[in-house]
Amino acid sequence: VVGSFPVPGKVALYLEQGGDPGADFSSDTGDTIGVRISGADGRGAVFYVPGCARIDAALRMRLADAACLLFDGTVYTDDEMITARVGQKTGARMGHIAMSGEAGSIAGLADVKIGRRIFIHINNTNPVLDENSAEHAAIKAAGWEVAADGMEMEF
Repeated sequence: VVGSFPVPGKVALYLEQGGDPGADFSSDTGDTIGVRISGADGRGAVFYVPGCARIDAALRMRLADAACLLFDGTVYTDDEMITARVGQKTGARMGHIAMSGEAGSIAGLADVKIGRRIFIHINNTNPVLDENSAEHAAIKAAGWEVAADGMEMEF
């Protein structure tokens, strides 16, 4: 069984008006979705959420008891692309929650019962891609994995 659901995100790029990199284009109206995949009995659900702007109560409730979560890992810190001098937008401005920090996905989902936690959709500026980095060690210590090219899973 496959179903979709809205997640906090942002409007599509073509709907943005103006060039202000600091503008707020956040959306809760279904502009960004997640996908729930489960067997016919509804148990053992896998959730695919490649883009998410923030963790809210509705998302936390929906993800509770997931067998596996494939979640937005675009940036480790919100200002990562600015700091790396490769862009002017923050992760939040692009509709992507940071992994780290008090408002990040690791903290926001820490007490939600989820089996396997895997970050996907990882930007090339994200230091978790370096398996020897402190950031990679931090996400592993928090119970998360980093998806890899060719990764396969069986459920």
